[in-house]
Amino acid sequence: MNYEQFPQYWVNHLGFQLRKELEEAFAAKGQKVTSEEWALLLILNKHEQLSPRILAKLTLRDSTTVSRLVDRLERKGLVERIRERKDRRVVDVVMTAAGRAEFSSLSETAKAFIDTSLRGIAPEDAERVIQILKRMSENLSAAKRTQDV
Repeated sequence: MNYEQFPQYWVNHLGFQLRKELEEAFAAKGQKVTSEEWALLLILNKHEQLSPRILAKLTLRDSTTVSRLVDRLERKGLVERIRERKDRRVVDVVMTAAGRAEFSSLSETAKAFIDTSLRGIAPEDAERVIQILKRMSENLSAAKRTQDV
């Protein structure tokens, strides 16, 4: 069995490489955000306000890890926790104005990084890869659901 023949190996390899090199790109620009923090900001930018539980689900992280990430982003002034008026136990996470400004700057760095990683790859090939990776993820989710029953 040759690991290099499995797409899963290359997905994992690329994931580690992307996180490492994205953090290096952020650091080179003086942006003090990790790839995991960036992932939360990216999701919050799309959804604006989410519970830590939903953030954990969308990032495939456990709630303790998400809580630590939110704590770090909160200390950096990029997000804040807000409580519902009706039920003070309900907490959501939102980006602050400073977080939105930092997100804009980080997005420029990430966009350049993404463009570099896609150099020489036709847009239709990139779209096909996205569809294949989504299908692989769906396959694993479906298998997990049938195991949980």
